Amino acid sequence: MFPRYWIGTSKGSATAQRKFTMAQLLKLLAILLLLPVIGAVGFGFIEHLRPLDAIYMAFITLSTVGYEVVKPLSDGGKVFVIGFLMVSFTSFFYALSELGEMLVKGDLHRLIKRRIMDRQIKELSKHAIICGFGRMGQSVAMELHKKGIDFVVIDINPERIHLAVQEGWRCIRGDASEDSVLDEAGIHKAHSLTTVLPHDPDNLFCVMAARLLNKDLIIIARSNADSSVHKLKRAGATRIVSPYSTGAVKISQLMIHPELDDFMEIFSDREADVDLTVVHVKKDVIFFGNRLRDMDLNALGIMVIGLKKSGGKVSFPPDLDVILDENFVLILIGRVARLNEIFARDLK
Repeated sequence: MFPRYWIGTSKGSATAQRKFTMAQLLKLLAILLLLPVIGAVGFGFIEHLRPLDAIYMAFITLSTVGYEVVKPLSDGGKVFVIGFLMVSFTSFFYALSELGEMLVKGDLHRLIKRRIMDRQIKELSKHAIICGFGRMGQSVAMELHKKGIDFVVIDINPERIHLAVQEGWRCIRGDASEDSVLDEAGIHKAHSLTTVLPHDPDNLFCVMAARLLNKDLIIIARSNADSSVHKLKRAGATRIVSPYSTGAVKISQLMIHPELDDFMEIFSDREADVDLTVVHVKKDVIFFGNRLRDMDLNALGIMVIGLKKSGGKVSFPPDLDVILDENFVLILIGRVARLNEIFARDLK
């Protein structure tokens, strides 16, 4: 498994880039703080110096700057200086040089940002997880970002993780089928997960790992081959998406009815102000206990195009006279701002 914290630039291969961890940073700081303390305690005990003088002696000894000593050293003090320098000199300047390198290259800043991101991920709840940050994963991330939905990206490729960091998105570098990586992404509190890795076996392992960790998770899996669909379903995927099958259906529709492209573009255009969404009817949702016929939805900028009852099929067009309760799910089309305003909590 790859180290949890990976710091480097986007250029060059991963093998040519250094990896700094929070543990290494803490180790360097411990060296820089502990050695002066040891020196101060030694000088204070052997030479009976007051604390400030003891700290002063420790620092001028470590730095070898050669300032005047507070008082002539005893034989015991001279032996302590020799031993202190032999043990601490190399370690002290090694820590200084490493910390200086981190500061010059900006690695310390990125490491702190990584730490902040980890805390943000731990605080997430009902968020989405995107496994794989290739072209499809990036498109999914962009759509979720546009809708204001919290998500975490997982990818094993450092260059793709760098892209996610540049966008300001929460991300983790690692194998998405590893339980520890999914745990770090907050899978136990997540609402949904999509695995859009390039190879079906990778997607299969990811689905199995995710389902074992969270039985209630909505899992959307990518399938490149028809033979993988059944396996992904048995592994625990909620829905399977095949880019080739979906693309073939759309192409055939456009061949017969090219005008449909104008309608489809409404939902694929990132600048469009119209969106399609699903809302579960609850007691605190405006639809609960009402009939669609009696509601002035046009005034809200919303249109109900589909209705589904638990365990049933989606009805198009919806029954306008049915009294809606918690067993119903609605498919809505409307302006993004109004959908977010009215159903912000339910859409997330």
